[in-house]
Amino acid sequence: MTKPRIVCAGMCNTKGTEIRYLAQMVAEYGGEPITMDLSLGEAVDWADVSLQEVLAAAGTSIEEVFAAPRAAAIELVGHAGAVKILEMHARGRCNGIISWAGSVGTTVATRVMRALPFGVPKIMLTDMASSDVSAWLGHKDIYIVNPTAEQGINAITQKAVANAAAGIVAMARVPEHAAGSKPLCAITSYGTTTPAVLRCARFMEQRGWDTATFHAVGAGATMEDLIRSGLIGAVIDLTTAELANTLFASPFGMSRWWEGERLTAAGDVGIPQVVAPGGLEQIAFGPLASVPAQYLDDYRTGRRPSHGGSGVPYQHNESVTIVGCTMEEVERISLHIADKLNRARGPACFVLPMRGWSAYDQSEELASRERGWSAGNGDGPTWEPDPEHPEWSRRATLMREVLRERFDPANPHLDLIAFDHHMLDLETSDLMCRCMGDMLDDTWEKGRYRHLPGVVRS
Repeated sequence: MTKPRIVCAGMCNTKGTEIRYLAQMVAEYGGEPITMDLSLGEAVDWADVSLQEVLAAAGTSIEEVFAAPRAAAIELVGHAGAVKILEMHARGRCNGIISWAGSVGTTVATRVMRALPFGVPKIMLTDMASSDVSAWLGHKDIYIVNPTAEQGINAITQKAVANAAAGIVAMARVPEHAAGSKPLCAITSYGTTTPAVLRCARFMEQRGWDTATFHAVGAGATMEDLIRSGLIGAVIDLTTAELANTLFASPFGMSRWWEGERLTAAGDVGIPQVVAPGGLEQIAFGPLASVPAQYLDDYRTGRRPSHGGSGVPYQHNESVTIVGCTMEEVERISLHIADKLNRARGPACFVLPMRGWSAYDQSEELASRERGWSAGNGDGPTWEPDPEHPEWSRRATLMREVLRERFDPANPHLDLIAFDHHMLDLETSDLMCRCMGDMLDDTWEKGRYRHLPGVVRS
């Protein structure tokens, strides 16, 4: 690549000086700038990619944008820009993108940036950088930089903007590394499911696969996007705790700005997936003081059992508080799982450990330091035994009932395996690895594992 093509995008009608200066700096540092107009109120006649051209990519007109309320106009231009930038990238006209804006312009520009694949350099200069940028970042690899001011070329902003321009050109010069000889398997994790994660990772690596571990505190969205991009070829989604976090408004769930759906990409694409309810007995919140009042009231009244009768949820550390799921919440989670996995078009099995789903979800009899809950501290803080089968989790019994009823029996790709072990038992890891191995060998089939010791058949 001689000169990387860098799209300098922004609201050119109000930030024309700034966008032109960006383009000048990109050219000075060896890039080929391509200006793109993302204006909301008036088009300019000097942009390399005009507002009319941007909007036409999505079948939208300037008149429609200018007549729309501001929020609607932002959506129209952002969507059209996303369509256009993908078209430009496919044609080799976008090796990177950079913008400079205030809050509205940042909303539009980052919508465009998020459309691009992972690895395409993206830099957003915004004076909003010190605020909550999660809505703009989403789950993409956007570098967000504080230029110190929304607009104006001066001694302070010149240096910040020049640095960013030099950076985007340098990033775009980095060659794309050819895909390695090893395929990639995604594995989801919590600290309280780590032993199972490590065993599954070791199994995949022994089979010649690389593994990418995604911490289930919102990173599952990134995993889903990477699956759809074709970079991930198999998934051991053993820590699906994000489902509870998302359904019940935890800050550790999917970003509300993410446009995807958790637990769908592998099934839609048709790659092998082994799924389990690791950590799904709990909802993670921030510090105790941040836990919503309704949950604290449940602990005070005993609706949610507390560890040691404390009357408060368990504090994982000073920054994370664990709320145990009620049966009503488990039912809702189970219905959600069935709805998503019923779509599977490739081999998919849900392994359901009946004796607990995490280090915190185990009886005192199973507890040990190696399993993440030391003996002598009583039951794990989220453990609730089933009244009829006290060695089983109450939540697991309910989830089994719901999934047996709601999993589509006509889907030949989807299997449910209830297993008389704990998530952290070696036997459970072995079963998940066996299922994945058979899927990779193309010998997996629904119902194949009914005869195995520990599989609950009745």
